[in-house]
Amino acid sequence: MSNRVLILGRPNVGKSTLFNRILGRRKSIVHDLPGVTRDLLEAEASWKGKSFILVDSGGIWETKEDIWERVKGKVQDAISKAQIVLFVVDGREGLTATDEYIAKLLYPHKEKVFLVVNKIDNERLEKNVYEFFALSFERVFPVSSQHGRNIGELLDAIYPLLEEKLARLDYSGIKVSFVGRVNVGKSSLINALLNEERVLVSPVAGTTRDAVEIPFMYKNRSLVLIDTAGIRRRTKVDYGVEFFSVGRSIKAIDMSDVVCLVLDLSEGITDQDKKIAGLIERRYKGCVIVGNKFDLVSLKEKDAENYIKSSLYFLDYAPIALTVATQRKGLENLLDNVLLVYTDYTKIHKTSFVNRAAHRVIREKKPPAHEGKEIKVYYSFQESACPPTFVVITNEPEGWKQNYRKFFVRRLREHLRIKHSPLKLVLKGREE
Repeated sequence: MSNRVLILGRPNVGKSTLFNRILGRRKSIVHDLPGVTRDLLEAEASWKGKSFILVDSGGIWETKEDIWERVKGKVQDAISKAQIVLFVVDGREGLTATDEYIAKLLYPHKEKVFLVVNKIDNERLEKNVYEFFALSFERVFPVSSQHGRNIGELLDAIYPLLEEKLARLDYSGIKVSFVGRVNVGKSSLINALLNEERVLVSPVAGTTRDAVEIPFMYKNRSLVLIDTAGIRRRTKVDYGVEFFSVGRSIKAIDMSDVVCLVLDLSEGITDQDKKIAGLIERRYKGCVIVGNKFDLVSLKEKDAENYIKSSLYFLDYAPIALTVATQRKGLENLLDNVLLVYTDYTKIHKTSFVNRAAHRVIREKKPPAHEGKEIKVYYSFQESACPPTFVVITNEPEGWKQNYRKFFVRRLREHLRIKHSPLKLVLKGREE
């Protein structure tokens, strides 16, 4: 793909800070802990009318550890696809053996490499740049990503190499996030769906840190798959990388049309699973419950589904898909359920149909009186979709008891044939 600008370097030299600075917004997590970014993050950027795809990459270490070897493999693949490479080094710390190691990886691609000496916050520090000329790259730029120093000059330098054509990431489509506890198999499921290792998978809990968006096609429908960091109990999360990762996971739920709640059936359904399910329910999100690692339990499909339904009874509208990500089993059923949920989540009903359905429920069972006063329903209508939101005009909005509201919503969903989506009820007085 043309107009791809890749940022790379060893961990903690400021790659993500540079990424965010060029974008003009905070998309990549920045922290002092080395190795925060592990998956490739892509975003649209532009400079003086030319657009390009900016790619933030995982830090490269000279190590034999499996996860870092795979980070390096992904970065090497990204180098071959990039038109421009911004090789970031730390101007305060000076030249290191790892910088030299990365430079050797880049020598076959020297014509597209710009050496970015970061953390040069003032003129006094510019003398630190000279030792990096030993890496033998012609284009060397001292910058401060944190303060924005010389970033414009760097972008001016890459500008002539950018093509005029428009560079676009297509993130239109049904947004489907995969959320759950750490190590339940979210990334494995996405890789199985894509049939490639697009996001990193490791037995180490917390491998995924940023929310990663990936366009995907299924049955001629455009989807955007969103991999997220595992959500742990609040008491287990320190302020830092995981704090921001969890925040982005919750934001991913908010931006989703359908949330795939991934459970590890081999560990059973935990209190934390129920809390994450509660996040989804309170946000009125379409949901597919994914019982992953089904091969590790001695339950029949029906028994596993009944176990999930009884444990997460408040997500009674969510269909269940049993999967084995490592064997690519149950994936078609998972995606079919996503489309099923999305259909109900986006349904629009005529006011006359909603009115008839609401009055059927009222005739079946009237709301209990409030302070001796009969509760009346004047009319009802659908206010919006995503989620299907219905307004009921009544004489006593505050008088509807919680139990009756639940009954009304359940029966209204049945009459409106909204089987696989939550329904949001809004009660209003006549004057509203």
